[in-house]
Amino acid sequence: MKDNSLYGLKLNRELFLQFVRFIKDKSGLFFDLSKMYFLETKIKKRMSDRGIKDYVTYLNLLKTDFTDREFKELLNEITIHETSFFRINPHFQTFSDFVLPDLAAKKRESSDGYLSFLSAGCSTGEEAYSIAISVFEKMEALSRPVDFNVLGIDISVSAIEEARRGVYKESDLSFVPENILGKYFEKVDDGYRVKDFVREKVIFRYANLYNKEDMSSIGRFDAVFCRYVLIYFDETAKQQVLDNVYSVINPGGFLFVAPSESYNVSDNFARISYKNSVVFMKPL
Repeated sequence: MKDNSLYGLKLNRELFLQFVRFIKDKSGLFFDLSKMYFLETKIKKRMSDRGIKDYVTYLNLLKTDFTDREFKELLNEITIHETSFFRINPHFQTFSDFVLPDLAAKKRESSDGYLSFLSAGCSTGEEAYSIAISVFEKMEALSRPVDFNVLGIDISVSAIEEARRGVYKESDLSFVPENILGKYFEKVDDGYRVKDFVREKVIFRYANLYNKEDMSSIGRFDAVFCRYVLIYFDETAKQQVLDNVYSVINPGGFLFVAPSESYNVSDNFARISYKNSVVFMKPL
């Protein structure tokens, strides 16, 4: 017979699977049994912060908190913010040398000179700022400068807050070329801050890639970076995320995913090999 007074004091397999189902239903994120200890550690921290001693009570709190405030706090714990400036440099070379000139030419033909870019799963902002810096750098070579904006979205509220600050440790910028560092960053007490004229072009907000309503509310984009995000979803959720991403890309727009995630991208996109990277284009 199960001792109900002790049942929720340990994250057993049954309770783990209940948390997994709840998290997946809400966010699309998936954790298999190999992540049981990782999830237990993160949940235990939130329970401690809330003064809760058993897992059943905490799970019930998540289920009954219709503001999702506590769920967002849990997401801050269980999402991993591993990123860097100009991560996968061949992607940014392709973005600068091929994608931006192509998009600028299309905009000239349509008399619309405005470009929009999305960093999906932006974490602490390095990718979104890298996109903006790449556009600024390329503007000098374009026959007609373009105006643009970059939106960074993530399900971690704490990561978004850090991204908005735009302040990074010197070690975070170790692979940024000196000329880029001097042009787009300024020295501050706790590291380097992205200069205001770059930050003015970049907006950060909470949005869940798995949620259709969230994605339908963020606008339309000429290029989307969605890299090292799909690894957090199971196969069904990956397709839901890619369908949502497809819906926000303008016809003729582009999608970047991590090389290991390319096989997930459907034939709805045209696959384009450029130098030593691959980019996907939504047909016109």
